[in-house]
Amino acid sequence: MKKLWISLGLVLVLVLVTVPVVAITWGEPDTEHTNVGAMMMVLPGWGNTPVCSGTLIHPRVFLTAGHCTVGVEADEVWVNFNQDGTNLEGILDVAEVITHPDYWWGPYSNPHDVGVLILAEPVTGITPATLPDEGFLDRLDEEGELKHGRERAKFTLVGYGATLDWPPPDIYYEDQRQYSESEFRALLKSWLRMSQNQATGDGGTCYGDSGGPAFWTEPDGTEILVGITSWGDAPCVSSGFNYRVDIPDTLDFIDQVIGSLD
Repeated sequence: MKKLWISLGLVLVLVLVTVPVVAITWGEPDTEHTNVGAMMMVLPGWGNTPVCSGTLIHPRVFLTAGHCTVGVEADEVWVNFNQDGTNLEGILDVAEVITHPDYWWGPYSNPHDVGVLILAEPVTGITPATLPDEGFLDRLDEEGELKHGRERAKFTLVGYGATLDWPPPDIYYEDQRQYSESEFRALLKSWLRMSQNQATGDGGTCYGDSGGPAFWTEPDGTEILVGITSWGDAPCVSSGFNYRVDIPDTLDFIDQVIGSLD
């Protein structure tokens, strides 16, 4: 996410060596997912700019990645739901930043990579995203919905991150909300792994998309927020890992946050 990782002292270069990601690759401009916004901070040399992405899940709760919120104070960050991240009209103040209490990016299979921004005022005119029931992805997998032989299910990814030209990997920033589709590869205890290989017709995420949503689309068109963009391969051309929303670690954290507001 531009130079924010350095300023926050990130340990996010994990990969496959892992690298937290932030950018929609091989995607299209997005005007439909109005509940997806940008987490804004003032960066030296950049000004007020998107550093992460996230999703409105309650009129005052903006869900994003834990590695985006850790160490951040409320007066250092804002939320912007404009499709153009550089359009600061309507930028929203944040009252509190909360990172999952068990967040830790280390040699663990579950880093609890989830955090929220509590908005100072409720958002009106935007419908919060629909959250999954516990075990939602496991049930899809058991029912064979995620793979049919060589055919794999597609998920929609949304974010404000960088764009990618290939070859060679040339990453640049347009600060626009974009979307792409990625193909399912594997379901792990804490992760939803997807392909973002352009050669197979997939897009994906990269630097700047961290915290953004992975949506599953139901047959009736309803979108379910099942993953939070977390990390992937360094050049953003192979795999993307999304922290699962449908596991107790995430849902219990969200319930506690919303319960404290209600």
